[in-house]
Amino acid sequence: MFSRQNILLALSASALPLSWGLPSHLKRENPPPGPIFLNAPALDKRFAPALDFDTDSCYNTPAIGPNGDLATGLDIFGISPTAGCREEVMLERCNVYSRQRCNNGYCAIMYAYYFQKDWASPGFGHRHDWEHVVVWVRMSDQFVSHVAVSQHKGYQIKANHEISWTAPVDGHPAVVYHKDGGSTHAFRFANGADFGNGGPENHWRQWIMGPLIGYFGWESAEQRDRMFTNDWGSASLAIKNERFAENLGKALPANAFAFDVNHDDDITNRI
Repeated sequence: MFSRQNILLALSASALPLSWGLPSHLKRENPPPGPIFLNAPALDKRFAPALDFDTDSCYNTPAIGPNGDLATGLDIFGISPTAGCREEVMLERCNVYSRQRCNNGYCAIMYAYYFQKDWASPGFGHRHDWEHVVVWVRMSDQFVSHVAVSQHKGYQIKANHEISWTAPVDGHPAVVYHKDGGSTHAFRFANGADFGNGGPENHWRQWIMGPLIGYFGWESAEQRDRMFTNDWGSASLAIKNERFAENLGKALPANAFAFDVNHDDDITNRI
């Protein structure tokens, strides 16, 4: 097992992917690319979800590395939903991708998370998984009115008072990546049990927030578009242009406030 000190030393020495200690039958797969440390709007950082991962679930990883190398994912053969995708080092080497849309006094912030595979049972599921969280912020007082988490083809939406937060003041919405029964994986809202019995189930026993890259925070539009236009198979990236408005519509609370899912106004943050 890697220590956190060794991980940091390795990161300072090289930007190349580390050996992930995969089982021999998975050695043919490429490891995830290294993380990118760029920029995101302050609003995106302030309300970024804090994640845990149930023990039957992968950790999120970068979808693209600093040199433009794209994640190749993992196949879904084998008897374990976490084979090759739940190494402690991955908690140190991850990215989260965000995109805002603001109008009518509200901002929607969508956060996208990449996972190497989505395993349901041996031979069932798919290489690559994208999951998303949408945080709805009332800009007059920067109050989070609702949060929506992706669940297969749709979203579960909850109001502020129904959500578990990592802290009563300046906390973050707590979200868990889990295996949905006999089906594939999805996000769910954290509950009291996720804060008890030793707390989060990941290796660090902490709520995890990976380095965030905003839509305008990339080194170049070409770097961003390389990830956006890649063929992710059965997985769908919701922050890319042709999917963004559609997914905001699915995550929009019913009859809560006026919002145009197709329009960015002047307060949409452009780094």
